[in-house]
Amino acid sequence: MARIGILGCDSTTRQMNCVMIGCFGNLRERKGSFTDYPADEPLDLIGIIHCGGCPTAVGADRIWQKVQALMDYGIDALHFTSCLVQLCPFKGAFLETIRKDFPSLTVVEGTHPFHDLEAFKNGVRELVSQRAVTPQRMNDLVFKRIKVTGPGDNEEA
Repeated sequence: MARIGILGCDSTTRQMNCVMIGCFGNLRERKGSFTDYPADEPLDLIGIIHCGGCPTAVGADRIWQKVQALMDYGIDALHFTSCLVQLCPFKGAFLETIRKDFPSLTVVEGTHPFHDLEAFKNGVRELVSQRAVTPQRMNDLVFKRIKVTGPGDNEEA
């Protein structure tokens, strides 16, 4: 039985509300990077951790505690989520730290393929910057210009 951990991007889950359905679905259906496991070997998802946010001055060292938490439960492999692989500027530093501190751990880059990688990156860019659709803020509520959308309406409060 392959005991698997998943390392996700903190920004995509906290700020963009990703529920990792692509990662879980590919694990359950043995698609994406999960096709590399023997077909007769059960896959056991032991746990999910997040990187803890972009490390900036702290560096990648804090990833050690995150991975150690999964190692305590005996994972065989750690999958980086596909969004972390495609978007994270710290991915290389995370990999270096994990491979140095946990040399026996198999690290897999990615959980699932993207249908259109450039469309994904452009979509994430929009979610972060909110330029196409202006996001609403507390001042919109205070100044009575907030737009509340219900079924079939677009009224101002």
